Amino acid sequence: MKRLAVLGQPISHSRSPAMQNAALAALGLAGEWHYEAIEVGVDEFRSRVAAMPAEGFVGANVTIPHKRAALAIADHAPAAAREIGAANTLSFLADGIHADNTDAPGLIAALPGDPAGMRALVLGA
Repeated sequence: MKRLAVLGQPISHSRSPAMQNAALAALGLAGEWHYEAIEVGVDEFRSRVAAMPAEGFVGANVTIPHKRAALAIADHAPAAAREIGAANTLSFLADGIHADNTDAPGLIAALPGDPAGMRALVLGA
């Protein structure tokens, strides 16, 4: 079975496992793939991620407080993720850990037009 996860602290509130497992079931992949939530403390993040490929994990979503650490442990990351300074997606491939950030592209895609020159209000941390 191929395993996927969301890593964070806290993580018990995450609805990602329910959403992702429903999507896997709809695609007929529920018997081959499984998505789960894993609570990981800051001090154990690096070692926990390093152990995941041997446990059958092929990738993970990363949430607070680990997005900067996810980029730091990656062997490969696109320029956009490096410029953002954080990653929210990890893939475990033969040549190492690949990191990416889908937050910014997702936000840009949701905007009704080009945000260049516009003012923005950011709430939260």
